[in-house]
Parts: sequence; structure tokens; C-alpha cells
Amino acid sequence: MGGDETDGSPAHPLAALSPRTRVALLWSGIAVLLLLAFFAAVGALQRGPYSAGGFVSAYLDSLADHDVNAALSMPGADPTAPSLRAQGLPSAPSRELLRSDVLPSLTGIRIVSDDDLGTGEHLVAVQAKADGHPVAARFSVRQTGAVLGLLPTWRFAATPLTVARITVEHADTFTVGGHTLEPRAAADLPPDAFSVAADYLVFAPAVYSLGHSDQYTEAKPVTLTARMPGRQVEVSVVAQPNAAFVEKTEKQLDAYLDGCAEQHVLQPTGCPFGVVIDDRVEGVPTWKIVKYPPVTITAGERGWMMPDSQGIAHLSVTVQSLFDGTVTKRESDEPFAVSLSTITIRDDGGLDITVAD
Repeated sequence: MGGDETDGSPAHPLAALSPRTRVALLWSGIAVLLLLAFFAAVGALQRGPYSAGGFVSAYLDSLADHDVNAALSMPGADPTAPSLRAQGLPSAPSRELLRSDVLPSLTGIRIVSDDDLGTGEHLVAVQAKADGHPVAARFSVRQTGAVLGLLPTWRFAATPLTVARITVEHADTFTVGGHTLEPRAAADLPPDAFSVAADYLVFAPAVYSLGHSDQYTEAKPVTLTARMPGRQVEVSVVAQPNAAFVEKTEKQLDAYLDGCAEQHVLQPTGCPFGVVIDDRVEGVPTWKIVKYPPVTITAGERGWMMPDSQGIAHLSVTVQSLFDGTVTKRESDEPFAVSLSTITIRDDGGLDITVAD
């Protein structure tokens, strides 16, 4: 068949466009894709690092890294005296525990919920593990603005820290993370106070192990759990006498009783034992402690003391009967009770005991 043959398939729509138009359409498509990618990225940032939960996560990550300065530098994290008073907290707590080497190992950080309260504030709930112990906390944060009008900025509406009131009963120091702290240095306390207490700022959520140990006393470890940011938590470290304290008190009490036994009279002066004999005494009486009273040290209102304890003193004396003149040798065990009203630990480590009247 004569003549030119042509392809019967339809031409591509872009084929009819000029090269300039095709380039414009190409760049328009790229621009749309870029815009979509941009808004997707902004949305991801708004839901992630720039969200209320992301803000709280950054704070917790700083604690997990033991970066105290980074945690405290976050907006609203480091409380002022007026802000503490506004939250009903002590306005001048010690900052001695805001240190990296007492922070627990914080792992498994997870944002549980992020609730918009409708007032510009968000309540962010978190869970984590502090030194392996499950902890949970809720943080109140408020939006303060936005970067380029798109990425929200935040600050803590209430301090994420906790105020811990730490009481040390029967001693004046406590230990945490290998450090020994003195509440007297953080609070105005009477010099003769038997128990001391002070307020400390601590990070939350966290778990701290507190204890006490010195020459004469020790305390079982207690756990301070800081769960609720912006709330006060209380814990007591209770010091009890150790074996060295009991042993040294026994030695001093025994020495005192031995001194009483050296008095060759029926009623040794200032001593817990003695007898009255109606017959005539010949020679001098002699005493010997045959059973020393066991020592039990307890805490009184203002210091250490020992309640009544039983002992036995043996008396040897020659007596002549006023009735018939008979001379006999008296040998008798005389029970007695003794207590100590105060047991004072001196600065040099010595003890002073006071026998109760």
C-alpha cells in the first residue's frame, strides 16, 4: 500500500507542551513534594522533641546522663524562693543533693501520657526505673512560644524537683552516695539537739539510699523515693547504738561499780547498793560485784540513757549480836538496780555516764 504509515497510539499529554512548560511543571512538582516533606518534618518535630513530652524527655535524659547543669538549665526547672513558697514548699532548702554523683541510674524512660489541660498547660506522665526500682511521676509544663511560629517552646509550670525533709534521729549526720552530710549545716538547729532535720532539694523521679554510721551508732539504710515533683517528701534515718557503744558503756559502768565495791562501808556513797545492819559491825565490810548489770542503751528525749538493770553485790562482814553478843561472819548477796540518766558522747570520742538517783 502506498503512502506514509503512522503509529496509531495516542501521543503523551506532555508531548504537546513546550519545553519551558514541562520544566515549570517539573519544578512545581518538586516544590510541592518539598512542602509536603517540610510540613511532615514540622509535624514530626511538633510531636517529638518540640512537644510537651519531648521537653520532659529532654529533662529526664539529662538526669539519666547525670548532667545536673543541663537538667537545671531547662526553663522552670531550677526553683526560686518565691516559686517554692507559691507551691507551699520550704523556701530555702539546701542544694547539697543536687549533684551528679548521688543520682541513681535512670533507665527505661517512657512517656505514658501527655494531657492538654486546655489552659496552656500540659500534664505529662512518665515511667522509668531508678536503680532498678520502678518510679513514676507527672510534670506540669506550659507553652511559652514557638520557633518560627511553628515549633512550640516549653517551660516547667511547676518545678520538677522535690523537697525532701530528712530527719536524723539520735545522730547529726547521714550518708548518701558515699557522702556524709550534716543537717546542722543546712538548718538553724540547737547545738544540743539529739535529733536533727533539714530540707533538701532533690531531683525527681529518683530513689536515694540514706544511712548513717559512726564510732558508736549506725542506722539501717532507708530509701528516699522522690515520686512527685513539686511535693515535699519526708524520711527519717534512725541511728541506734552499736556493739562498740554498748561495750564501752559497760566498761565505764563496771568501773563505777568496782569503785563502789572498794568503799569499806555498809552503804557506799553515791552507789546503787548497800545494807542496814542493826547489830555491831566488827572490822570493815568488804564488797564484791558478782553479777554486773547488763547494759541496754535506749534513746531518751534528749540523749542516750540506760533503763534499770539488775546486778548483785556480795557483802562480807563480821557482826556481833546486840542481843547475846554472838559474833558471826555474814556473807550475803545483795541484789541492786542501776540506771543511767545520760550517756554523753564527747567530741574526743570518750563517754560520760550519769547514774540516776
